[in-house]
Amino acid sequence: MRIAMDMQSTLGRKTGIGLYTANLLRALRRVAPQHEYLELAWGRTEELRTDRRLYWQQVGLPRRARAAGAELLHVTGFDAPLWHPCPVVLTVHDLIGLLYPQNLPPVARFYWSRWLPHSVRWATRIIADSENTRRDLVRHLGISPERIAVVYLGVEPAFRPLEDGPALEAVRARHELPEATLLYVGTLEPRKGLDTLLSAYHLLVADFPHHLVIAGKKGWYTEALFRQVQELGLGQRVHFTGYVPDEELPALYNLANAFVFPSRYEGFGLPVLEAMACGVPVVCSQAASLPEVVGDAGVLVPVDDPAALAGALRRVLADGALAGELRARGLERARRFSWEETARRTVEVYERSGP
Repeated sequence: MRIAMDMQSTLGRKTGIGLYTANLLRALRRVAPQHEYLELAWGRTEELRTDRRLYWQQVGLPRRARAAGAELLHVTGFDAPLWHPCPVVLTVHDLIGLLYPQNLPPVARFYWSRWLPHSVRWATRIIADSENTRRDLVRHLGISPERIAVVYLGVEPAFRPLEDGPALEAVRARHELPEATLLYVGTLEPRKGLDTLLSAYHLLVADFPHHLVIAGKKGWYTEALFRQVQELGLGQRVHFTGYVPDEELPALYNLANAFVFPSRYEGFGLPVLEAMACGVPVVCSQAASLPEVVGDAGVLVPVDDPAALAGALRRVLADGALAGELRARGLERARRFSWEETARRTVEVYERSGP
């Protein structure tokens, strides 16, 4: 089968969808070489504005799929084209725009909360990252459960415990990080609960030497976040690294004493899986799909509860036995997720959807 894949998200600075797309394609070529995979992209390396993304996925992408003779088109992020020359498999990572529209700028809000629900219905078959996303699709959009396949994401082999050495110290020096750190990885935006994290960290800062490292590119509405850091007097203890290249992320995780992820909603939560695979104790919110990913391998806390988050971090930092147990559980849990298994499950969806 000639399978066309939308690779636009892999250009420039990749975030979750780009990482998913790139890793999935590599794994597909390993586990299902009997199919031909066609890489389609507009070619611009900068992040597409909402209007350009809409044009690409509704006009440019299906045209290129037709020109390439595709027998199936996989749109790996959200927006299925109304007109398509072949069956379409659509990966829906989450329904953030529909459930949290207030966190988006006005134009993006229209795209994600109004347009997305229509475009999802045009897909031949849907892949959801988690059972939680599948339930959201059924509950909020009325999608038939039979059209949805749950396929979990995987974790790259590069995310693993690393020995202390020059490579780790080079990353520490590059980002000017102290010895003791708490780490968050992800885009900076309101949905991620970073305001809760800062409030929780403020409750701990007098009792522990650990600095807070917030790694990820700026999203939107970040002004309040930086203002909160100053108002809480945390300017010397909170480090914003900005976007961190893929090749540096395993080292950044390994340098952390604990990983914290206070998100209010996640379709999957790939950074949590990466942290567990690196042997870092995880503390995260019990929002949406995160309990599916973490299982019993991390400490789960209520959403938007700084005191509970601070209490969980306090226990992990103060109790070496608990931290060691979480490391062991996290490593074992992470072994259940591989891109090869993601690819095998995805091929099953292709073969049920294609000609």
